[in-house]
Amino acid sequence: MDKFIKWLEEYYAPVATRIGDQRHLKAIRDGVVSLIPLLLMGSFFLIIAFPPVAGLAKMVEPYVGSLLSVNNATMGLMGLMASFSIAYSLAGSYKMDPLGNALISVATFMLATPFTKDGNIASAWMGSKGLFVAMLIAIFVVEVQRYMIKKNLVIRMPEGVPPAVARSFMSLIPGFISISVVWFINSMLSMSATNLQDVIYKILAAPLLSLGGSLPAFLLAIFFAQLLWSVGIHGAALVGGVMSPVYLTLAQQNAAAKAAGLPIPNIICQQLWDVYGNIGGSGATFALAIMLLTIARSKQLKALGKSAIGPAFFAINEPILFGMPIVMNPVLMIPFIFAPLISITIAYFAMDAGLVDKLFVMAPWTTPPIINAFLDTGDIKAAVLQIFCFFITGAVYYPFFKMWDAAKTKEEFGAAQDAKAKSNLTIGV
Repeated sequence: MDKFIKWLEEYYAPVATRIGDQRHLKAIRDGVVSLIPLLLMGSFFLIIAFPPVAGLAKMVEPYVGSLLSVNNATMGLMGLMASFSIAYSLAGSYKMDPLGNALISVATFMLATPFTKDGNIASAWMGSKGLFVAMLIAIFVVEVQRYMIKKNLVIRMPEGVPPAVARSFMSLIPGFISISVVWFINSMLSMSATNLQDVIYKILAAPLLSLGGSLPAFLLAIFFAQLLWSVGIHGAALVGGVMSPVYLTLAQQNAAAKAAGLPIPNIICQQLWDVYGNIGGSGATFALAIMLLTIARSKQLKALGKSAIGPAFFAINEPILFGMPIVMNPVLMIPFIFAPLISITIAYFAMDAGLVDKLFVMAPWTTPPIINAFLDTGDIKAAVLQIFCFFITGAVYYPFFKMWDAAKTKEEFGAAQDAKAKSNLTIGV
């Protein structure tokens, strides 16, 4: 086991960190993460529009259309807003003009988007369906400008011109080229009765969503995230940085289907990880926190349980990860990795069998257990399922917890005996 941890430290962690720090992936992650407040607000109005209580649902029924307009203006514009935020983030990482690049990216995204026959915006491409086009266009726009600045193919204004004006002229030629290229490609595609959004969706987005939305791929992503946490790297942030566009797209598809009164299509989504894989934080450590508080014999572990139980209610478990510790601990790494995998697998098949409703609302990840399961589905059975998963994760942790508790208790007893012996020796002197 020690050799395995050493291998993780020397080879796995550095490679994973380099991938997580890759500039374009980081820009996508930061750009998409910046949209989360909007997604949460959209989810909030989705809960109001479709409350889980029949009496309330009847009361709000006349106002559903108005309430959903908020959802359409937040979650429903995920793609459009991502074209802005990702370009802004990437340009900022290059120390270029973030605002100018973001605006050109939005204009280019709109150019790639088909309009309806009567000249209206095709709203279907504004949301999650257009997210992957938004990502590609944002990167394209920024890279074109970076290349042209590097080759000095931009208009530079003389000194004394206000910086805002100088930046506008500097982005003029690169922006013109980016827009022209996308316009040309889209015009060529339109001759075949298609468009850039549709082509990229079929070639790139649909396969990615299909692959990323499968249970094996989802479990593999969580496995790597837990493995990273085990060596002290924020695995959820790194893996989520790569996979969050897929999971958020699937989540938005669920919200859109619910708003349209259609069956919810996806089991795999961001909330599946949050609700059933992170009960009490990464590694589903809520059951472990309760064991530390209630049945630990070690004074150190019991004290840790007292300090960790409060944050664990809000899915914050760093006190346990680094206090117990789980990080770099070959004994506790095993349940830490496998408890969320088992919990998510149980939840997946429960939803697949129709025993509980699928997730369509995105409550904040810090929402306490049971509440988040109920809010995200509107189904009380989902909360019951989460309680069941809580006991399952407790059963996974229990033998490893007992082993660690016994070792700590023995260590404390030995330390107490040594202290007593030293005390007797001092008195004898």
